[in-house]
Amino acid sequence: MRIQRTRRVMRSAAVLVTLAVVVAACGSDDDDDASSDTEATEATDAPEATDAPEATDAPEATDATGATDAPAELEKTELKLGLIPIADVAPVFIGIERGLFEEEGLTVTTEFAAGGAAAIPALQSGDIDLAFGGYPSTYKAIEAGIPLVVTQEAVEGAPMFAGFYSMPDSGILEAADMAGATVAVNTLDNIVQMALEIELQNAGLTLDDVTLVEIPFPEQTAALELGNVDVISVVEPFGTIARTTLDANFVGDMFDEQLEGFPVAGWQVTEDFAAENPNTIAAFNRAFAKATDIAVNEDGALAAIVPTYTSATPELAEMLNYPNMIAGLDVDTLQKVPDLMLEQGLLNEAINAADHALS
Repeated sequence: MRIQRTRRVMRSAAVLVTLAVVVAACGSDDDDDASSDTEATEATDAPEATDAPEATDAPEATDATGATDAPAELEKTELKLGLIPIADVAPVFIGIERGLFEEEGLTVTTEFAAGGAAAIPALQSGDIDLAFGGYPSTYKAIEAGIPLVVTQEAVEGAPMFAGFYSMPDSGILEAADMAGATVAVNTLDNIVQMALEIELQNAGLTLDDVTLVEIPFPEQTAALELGNVDVISVVEPFGTIARTTLDANFVGDMFDEQLEGFPVAGWQVTEDFAAENPNTIAAFNRAFAKATDIAVNEDGALAAIVPTYTSATPELAEMLNYPNMIAGLDVDTLQKVPDLMLEQGLLNEAINAADHALS
C-alpha cells in the first residue's frame, strides 16, 4: 500500500506498520463461593455469573496496548541519510521539522549527493545508512555485485515535474532539435538518461545523436546560462527556476506518455544493514509515511519546506510541479525499472525487483 501525491489529489495512504492484537480470555473466580447444592444452583442461574460483561468485555484485558504493542527496541537510533536537494525529498525535511523521526526514537541527519549513484559508495563504507536515489543506479550496482535492498518507494513521475530545457535563442524547441546538442544529466545511466532516450526515440533520434555531460541538478541552470551545455535535464525546483529566471524553452516532459507514473526514486540500504537493523528501518518507514501523508494532504506544507533546503524562494515553491510522492513498497511497480533498463541495454541480465526489496 502506498501514499501518492498527484498535485493535491491523494490516491492512497499507507503506513508500513503491522500490529498484532492479542485478545486475553478472562474467566470468573467466584466458583469458590458455591458452598452448597442450592447455592450452586443459584450461581448457575444467576445472570451475573453468565452474562458478566465486566469480566468478558473489560477493555483493560483486551486493549492493553502498553503490554502488547510496545515498540520493538531500535538497533540503531542515529541515522545518516544520503539524498539530493530536490523537491522529491520534501517528506524527509517535513519529518525532521515536525519531530516525526524523533517520535520513533530516531535522530536523523542528511548529507547531499549529486545522485543515487554517488551515494552508493557511501552506503558501502557506512558513511551513510540510507540513500535516496533513482532506481537504475541501484539495479546497476546490484548487477555489479553490490548487495543493496530497496526499503521504501518515494517518488513516481508526474507531468512537468521533470523536463528538458534550452535557452530561448538556442533554436532547440523540441526533441527533434536536439541532434548534435550537448545535454546535461545529473548521473549517467540513471532515470534521466532513460527518459531522455525515450524522448529522442519518439523524435527519430538516439543517444548517439547527442553528447551527454554529467552535471548535478543544482548546477545545471548556471551551466545552461553560461553556454556550457545546450540542454539541461532537471527535476523541480530547477525546471521552474530555469523557466522563470532564464525564460528557458520547455523542450520536453520526462514523464509523460510512456513514463507517466513511472517509478523514479526511493530509499536503499545494504543487505547487511537491512539484516542487522530491521526495527530501525521499520521506524524510519513509519515516520517517512507520516511525513509523506502531510506532504500529500496538507495545503502549503511543501511550499513551506522546500525553500529550507533548496534555492527555491517561498513564492517559487508555490509554483512548482511536484512529483507523485508515495510511501510503501510495490515490487510489481518497481519491476518496470529493471525491465526497461534491460530493454535499453543498461542491464546485461534480467533482475527480479522482489529479490532486492525489503520483505
